[in-house]
Amino acid sequence: MTRSATLKLAGYSLCLIIPLLAPSSIALRLPWLAPVVVFGVLPVLGLIIGEDRSLPLIGLRRSRMLVDYLEILPRIYGLLWIGILTWAAVYAARFYLSLDQFAALTLTVGIASAVALCTAHELMHRRSVVDVLLARVMTALCFYSHMSVEHMHHHANIGDPIVGATAVRGMSVYRFAFQDYLQGLNNVWVVETARLRRSRQGWWHNHLLQDYAMGLALAATFYRLLGVAGLILFIGQAVFAVFVFEVITYVHHYGLVRKEDEEAGPEHAWAHHCWITNCVTFNNTFHSDHHLRPRTPYYELHAMYGAPHLPASYFTMFCVALVPKLWFALMDARLEAFIQARDVANGELSELGQAQRCR
Repeated sequence: MTRSATLKLAGYSLCLIIPLLAPSSIALRLPWLAPVVVFGVLPVLGLIIGEDRSLPLIGLRRSRMLVDYLEILPRIYGLLWIGILTWAAVYAARFYLSLDQFAALTLTVGIASAVALCTAHELMHRRSVVDVLLARVMTALCFYSHMSVEHMHHHANIGDPIVGATAVRGMSVYRFAFQDYLQGLNNVWVVETARLRRSRQGWWHNHLLQDYAMGLALAATFYRLLGVAGLILFIGQAVFAVFVFEVITYVHHYGLVRKEDEEAGPEHAWAHHCWITNCVTFNNTFHSDHHLRPRTPYYELHAMYGAPHLPASYFTMFCVALVPKLWFALMDARLEAFIQARDVANGELSELGQAQRCR
């Protein structure tokens, strides 16, 4: 089943279920439906279905229709999510909701917003101006406007805990999330300031200022049209989405520090190739391959030999990371074993290289 390319093609459309959980939870009168589905049902389905063993869909470039379908899916998700976010804010403003119902709706939209950041991540790597603009709007709606520049900076500095995006061993996710967000802002300010100085452009061309101004303008619009309830939902979903994205970044790179003069490789990102997770997040678990080939579309990414393996899917490990003692107990021994195995392998390769040079 998980080897079928045809099934994987259809599976990518499962991502659209995530934003639709918001109106579904209202219609079914099940306010906490989304967290139950995402953090309960999907991990169980992931265990039942198994790992993604499908081959990358490289040959599809010959089929314009299939390529168009795969290319347009992230755009559909983005537009659908923006519509659902707006609908949820209108619903919260017009109908009386208890505190429990309001919190559930905000969390439900926040989950869809977290997947929207994964979707924006796919779009910002494209060469299309429209796709990049949509990605910037999506990140602005989540108050994560520095993501488009910071993510490219991350690609250049993967495995360096000083510039962020890699948590050192023993760092909790809560400390990392706050620190990484601030470090990302600082990184982008430095990058954008240098870019403007080189191009001799004015400060108003700074993407950091532009995109955060867009986010503030959108927040002000929600407040102006929908009042306090609309603004609180807008801010709440954004805070949750950013936190989820930072947790996933933590899970991606925990403890995988790159040594000085060491090239980036598959060993600098944790992997778990859950079929369900890959369909919902546009192959985000093929993170190692993405780092080495950032311009490669999501449907051409694949699992890479040499990447360390997480004990469970991203949805499960997200929950584990929220309990630092459990995370450290589960991951530190695994991290140590991987580092030792990598050092042994590198040592053997070094000896082999020396032997070959002596011939």
